[in-house]
Amino acid sequence: MDVKEQVLKIGRDAKAASRKLAKLSTRKKNAILEAMAEELDAQRGLIQQENAKDLEAGKAAGLSAALLDRLELTDPRIDGMIKGLRDVAVLSDPVGSEISTWN
Repeated sequence: MDVKEQVLKIGRDAKAASRKLAKLSTRKKNAILEAMAEELDAQRGLIQQENAKDLEAGKAAGLSAALLDRLELTDPRIDGMIKGLRDVAVLSDPVGSEISTWN
């Protein structure tokens, strides 16, 4: 499967998943977000090992140092992802609410 097909498949899968997630209760969605945060933390070492391999491949492919730096998953960046998931979990659930109207 080429990159374009992979991206299209990821998009289709994400759309299908979003429809399923929209039907879950707020409590369940928040529990999923917390579980994701916990798993990111628990798998931090493995994530960083695999990221290091990706960075080496990127370097070999000629990616710029600036891009490689942005792609590196450091502890503070992973901490930021974890915080982001937890921040979303405390927001009010917008599913089913009216955000705005036009006349």
